[in-house]
Amino acid sequence: MTNDTFDSTCVRHPDTTSNLGCSRCGDLICPQCMVQSPVGGRCPDCANIGQPAIFRATASEFSTAIALSVVGALVIGVAYAVIVWILWVLPLGFMIGNVAASFVIALAGAPVGDLVRRVGRNKLDARLRIVAAVTMLGIWIVGFTVASMLGVWNGVFLNIVAYIGLGVSIYVAMNRVRP
Repeated sequence: MTNDTFDSTCVRHPDTTSNLGCSRCGDLICPQCMVQSPVGGRCPDCANIGQPAIFRATASEFSTAIALSVVGALVIGVAYAVIVWILWVLPLGFMIGNVAASFVIALAGAPVGDLVRRVGRNKLDARLRIVAAVTMLGIWIVGFTVASMLGVWNGVFLNIVAYIGLGVSIYVAMNRVRP
């Protein structure tokens, strides 16, 4: 090896010779300032570049998603309670009414997930998936509370079939936020 191989110096450390270039911008870097990344050695400036904007919702998008999810949980929860009350009043029997109420909450997961995704501007932020899940839980809690005030027996909401409907709704809402 000859000295003509190391005739270049690091951009940040002019007294250190190096021929190693940043894998993103191409600036010469030395082992002292190199940051190892999955795609190779990078300079500190390129290593500090954050995620692309599609992977992170801004603070305003996230707060708007939370605010509209709270409003949506209240409105859809009251509608869910009225539907359950109607199913309770109809002479369907406990099991048929219970399964129908579970289908109603399970089917509500898709529009709620779409609402959160659109409000979050189609961002791939995992926090928006959590907002969608908590919104579905909020809908169920509001529906449970309002339906109890309307005279619906609490057992309609507190059984395995209702929990399966709630679980399916949370799963659907979270997966609607994904691309």
